[in-house]
Amino acid sequence: MRKFYTLVTIIAASFAANAQTNLIPNHSFENWTAGEPNDWTISIPANGGTVIEETTDFQDGAKSAKITAPAGTGNVQLKLSDFAVEEGEEYTFTYWYKDESTDARFRHWGIWRDNTNNAEVGPSTDLKPSGYMPDTSGWEEVAMVVTAPTGATHFRLDFRTYKETGDSGIIFLDNISFRKGNHLSIKENNIDGLNIFPNPANDVLNITSNSTLEKNVQLFDLTGKKVLDVTTVSKINVSTLKAGIYVAKINEAGKTATRKVVIK
Repeated sequence: MRKFYTLVTIIAASFAANAQTNLIPNHSFENWTAGEPNDWTISIPANGGTVIEETTDFQDGAKSAKITAPAGTGNVQLKLSDFAVEEGEEYTFTYWYKDESTDARFRHWGIWRDNTNNAEVGPSTDLKPSGYMPDTSGWEEVAMVVTAPTGATHFRLDFRTYKETGDSGIIFLDNISFRKGNHLSIKENNIDGLNIFPNPANDVLNITSNSTLEKNVQLFDLTGKKVLDVTTVSKINVSTLKAGIYVAKINEAGKTATRKVVIK
């Protein structure tokens, strides 16, 4: 399955608690009526597909949306009504998905709108990906910060599931958030003497501190996708990573820090 790359800024993939209102109603698909999630609209193509309530596999709460891909062209859409935004403001957009099937592929689809003039406004490259989200092993989080362009009064969001290889592939979707402000920063509990070098790195990245305790190191790319998760005392192998900018999240003895890392 092809990965897509966005132009958003990812600071980290774990979020500090925040008081901003989530603009997504029924964001964790906890409420359903007559087989459909409250506040969401389901669109099924001629080649079929389904969206059903899932109560045994979820990331948040006690339910998720289980989406079956169509058996041909077209896509199953799970859509929200347009909701109000403020031009020039940053918003943090996150969601969790699970795609362990090679028979389905999936992506989000977002559009900035001027609903007064019934028009799309501004660039939406980061929100209308040309590719699809990568397959996962378990639940994965997607996270990005986006800015409402000039003229934007509303945002339109849906999630689209397509056939990939065979029929009846499954995607799970849960815990969607769209909040005003940049909430992709982590409250850091200082790791004494933390040092990351060389940066930029080619093959090996050294991560040292005043302690000889093991550290859990996670690297995230610019789509918010976790690309590395290892436990080490001081070194990690980054030779398999593509050149680019990543965010490292380091945990040591209950303390957390984040750093920007460049791979050459």
